[in-house]
Amino acid sequence: MKKLFLSVILMLGLMATSHACEVKYDISGEKKETYKAGEELIVEVTVVYTHRVCEIELADTKFTYDGMKILGATQWKEKSPGTYTRQVKLELLKDDKKEATLTLTRKCQKEGGIGTLKLKKE
Repeated sequence: MKKLFLSVILMLGLMATSHACEVKYDISGEKKETYKAGEELIVEVTVVYTHRVCEIELADTKFTYDGMKILGATQWKEKSPGTYTRQVKLELLKDDKKEATLTLTRKCQKEGGIGTLKLKKE
């Protein structure tokens, strides 16, 4: 009985730490509290695999955005094993929204794989 209990605890612990991916954003150049409409930014997007085998191809990564538009993007590059980066050029739209968002989604059976960048607009 004790072995079964320990096995269940171990499995739950492994499931809790098995996330799909970590997503990070880094704005090139000067980072500000607020950005002006019409301003163009280059954002480096980093996806870090937190497990060894991923069933989702990098090409299947989806970006959605609101209050901005994507002007262009580089191809994904492997920075180190399991870490991939891509630069995305964005333009903040001239609208009445106070915030612009860029969301990356990787649909997978594990938790995670979603990251959102929020920028305050003037």
